Amino acid sequence: MKKILLTLILTLVLSPVYAVTFGTYKTETEYGLIDGFKWNFFNREEGQPLVQLKSETKEEQIRLEKEKLKPKEEQDDIQLYRFMLEDTVAY
Repeated sequence: MKKILLTLILTLVLSPVYAVTFGTYKTETEYGLIDGFKWNFFNREEGQPLVQLKSETKEEQIRLEKEKLKPKEEQDDIQLYRFMLEDTVAY
């Protein structure tokens, strides 16, 4: 039992790969883990919190309103078919 535990601990400690994935990736929401916050360390106005959700800031609300007002772009079928033939990923 001690040999198995010791082997497990040594394997975890001496393993060359440790990966932690967090940051600015955008999966289902518009913000990632880190870039979803606005950090007010400097230039903080009185009464403003130190950490804010980015979606609650004035600048971000203005940007989101502008995005809602933009007309949606429609992709034509010919261009999509050309992308399929060329194996191009269209975002």
